[in-house]
Amino acid sequence: MTPPARRRPPTALLLALLLVVVELGALAALTGGMIVELVAGRTVDPLFTSITAAVFIGLIVLLALAVRALHQGRRWGRGPVITWQLLVLAIGISQAGALVWWLAALLIAIPVAVVVGTLVPPSVAWAHRTGPPRAVL
Repeated sequence: MTPPARRRPPTALLLALLLVVVELGALAALTGGMIVELVAGRTVDPLFTSITAAVFIGLIVLLALAVRALHQGRRWGRGPVITWQLLVLAIGISQAGALVWWLAALLIAIPVAVVVGTLVPPSVAWAHRTGPPRAVL
């Protein structure tokens, strides 16, 4: 008996998820830098830096799980991913005058691309499952 063919997520969703993974890499690098500064004793406010790093680690974990869920076709991942993109977009727009042009452009273009890639009809149709996670095989 031949195993059933595994379906592949839509290309738009895959590209959106890849962009989120790139964002997670940047957030992880920022968090790592904060931890290095904290351990080296070079922070102005160690408590603030510790709490911010902990929040960023939590965000990284949540968004990584959301990316995995969307890739597997579970719709709950859409909420955290889109919420994060709206926050990044707000930062990009509000800081556009203070940042170099290409960084501001990235902080605006990437969230728009992720939201569009997540909400196009094939991506919405892909991520429609609401049931509990299946057992690991």
